[in-house]
Amino acid sequence: MTTRLYDYIITVSNAASFTNGNNFIGLSSNTYAYIANVNTVTNNIKVKVNNVFQEFVVGESVVSTHYKISNTAIVDTILNFTGTTSFTVPASVIPLYDTELSLYIGGRVQPRENWKYYSGNNTITIANAPTGDLVIRRDTGNVYSPSYVSSALSLGNAQNSSSTVITAVTNSPFIRSKNAFTQPPIVRLFTFYYPGEWYPPNEKGNPGGSGAGLSWPADIPWRIAEVIGDIHSDLYYNVSFGGENYVAYPMETDGIGTSSDGTIDRVTVRVSNYDNLITNFVENPYLVGNVTSNSAVGYVNGELVSGLDPATVIGHSAYNQTIVDTYYGKTNVAWSYERAVSAGETWKNLKYDSRDFLGGVVEIKSTFASHLQYWPEHSKIISLDSNLIQVYNSAPYRLGDIVATTTSNSQVSVVSILDDNYLILSNNISNAANEQNLFIVNPEYDPEAYIKDVFKVTELSALNENFAEFVLTSWLQYFKLQLPKRKFYKNTCQWEYKGSECQYPGPNGGPIPGTFPVLNANTNPITTGNEIGVSATEDECAKSYQACKIRNNVIHFGAFPGTGRQVPKQ
Repeated sequence: MTTRLYDYIITVSNAASFTNGNNFIGLSSNTYAYIANVNTVTNNIKVKVNNVFQEFVVGESVVSTHYKISNTAIVDTILNFTGTTSFTVPASVIPLYDTELSLYIGGRVQPRENWKYYSGNNTITIANAPTGDLVIRRDTGNVYSPSYVSSALSLGNAQNSSSTVITAVTNSPFIRSKNAFTQPPIVRLFTFYYPGEWYPPNEKGNPGGSGAGLSWPADIPWRIAEVIGDIHSDLYYNVSFGGENYVAYPMETDGIGTSSDGTIDRVTVRVSNYDNLITNFVENPYLVGNVTSNSAVGYVNGELVSGLDPATVIGHSAYNQTIVDTYYGKTNVAWSYERAVSAGETWKNLKYDSRDFLGGVVEIKSTFASHLQYWPEHSKIISLDSNLIQVYNSAPYRLGDIVATTTSNSQVSVVSILDDNYLILSNNISNAANEQNLFIVNPEYDPEAYIKDVFKVTELSALNENFAEFVLTSWLQYFKLQLPKRKFYKNTCQWEYKGSECQYPGPNGGPIPGTFPVLNANTNPITTGNEIGVSATEDECAKSYQACKIRNNVIHFGAFPGTGRQVPKQ
């Protein structure tokens, strides 16, 4: 599923009325576009046009239109709204359900997460509210039902933003790089999400779907990058893009192409398994889970989520910096299995067969090195003396480069290069320190300049001491009917424990259905480690042949012992 990037940077006289994801309409040229990004400081709006034969014109007025589909629309207005945090809803638009209401201030729709309706006293509280005329709109009917069909759609159902004027139109620098005779190195940014049922992430980057309200497992999302077309690659490349850091990794990726019938070809990704790093990751049977008690809530990416290790939650009475440094390397993190075991907690898997990463989702963003936040190559600072800096290697730097560290609050330029390891800068670089990386700032850094493809992991086709090889299928094509429906694992049962296929009646004994002579269930609870448990809450199947054997239930074992590659044992 390839997503085209934006086409133009539109400069307007006032961008305050526009929002990411809305449409963008030229009133003279009748050009329609999708808003990819809004910068209210520079008044720049990045847009993707809906039709290649249309284009915006400097000097024309533009608006953003929000459509609501409903049987009846009732509108009331509060003039010159002052941005107060709470107000009373006019009687004419008091709703039956709060989902019937929409708010517009100054012609701009107000996101639902910013306000809340209270039916008890018919008031609305709103956060971060601008000033201007407030329009309260009530749309009758369940407009959020997938099967809902309006009896009428009229111009009265459209709410326009305030009009502004285009002052400049600039082509996308990404397209300029793509069409250049000599291209900068191509960078592929891989983000692995697991489990796939928690994808796509919400607007905060946290899990959606069945994982809503939780944090991703420790070390997920996993972000790695491939730099293509440079003279050489380096594990110490810096790959920063869109506020995220990716580890530059030795890897090979097939081209992302389309077959003659329009489907996206399967893609093979071969990743170095240096020091068994990939093995330890993809063969972890406890990747997705949590402890049965003693979890905390905390903020991750600005959102309050649950299931966190209390020792990592800043402000919690159990916070422990040593544990953060030893197990996680960051704060506000979901429990890991290793940490749960060391703390004496009872671990419960939230998903079986997490090994091999099957069913995971992979986002691949393709961009150019010139659009990363920093140029990939860099060196480290040995010493600082005013504006003279000694680095380990001056080769990555050129005269005029803007350089910075992660802690410096100023950007200075390189005015001279001495020998192989000295740089003279235009000014002191504040808050820099020895052994920090000295990055080259990309003047064309553009976090929206990329093409995105989304895939599902359908196979781990190879795993050895040298590399791991994943087979990816297009996210959309994955949902087509696939045969066989079951995965042929050698030693991992795919049945739901005690479900209709498993039929295990235990613990506390009981006859095993289908056995003759009749076998009885184990009278003890059995843990995922195939050991005797203390209480029924610890009775959890390890999904292995040994787990079935202990329970006298091998007749219902839901795997295929006679097949080839096996999922590693727990």
